[in-house]
Amino acid sequence: METIEIIAIAALVLSVFLLIKVFSLQSKLNDIQSELEWIKNRSDHSPMIESSSPITSEPNIYGIDADLEKRLRILIASDQKIKAIKVLREARGISLKDAKNYVDQLET
Repeated sequence: METIEIIAIAALVLSVFLLIKVFSLQSKLNDIQSELEWIKNRSDHSPMIESSSPITSEPNIYGIDADLEKRLRILIASDQKIKAIKVLREARGISLKDAKNYVDQLET
């Protein structure tokens, strides 16, 4: 292999690595924006989300407290059901099926 070919391959590998890093950072930025939106909506000036089941202050079977449940309801009301499932799974380490079932229950 010539030197130019080696440099071209190294540049290509570096470009792919940087592209992957950019996508990772974009994902983190989206998560931070979602967190910020949740914090903004958490203020007392935000409208109340109607619910068929009351928000309790004590954790339920999955250890979900009132703050997390309120955040999940805000995400659901914002048409971000998948994000709500992801947040629940990351916060409590429960299975995808259990998280989906819980979010579905909140949605009704």
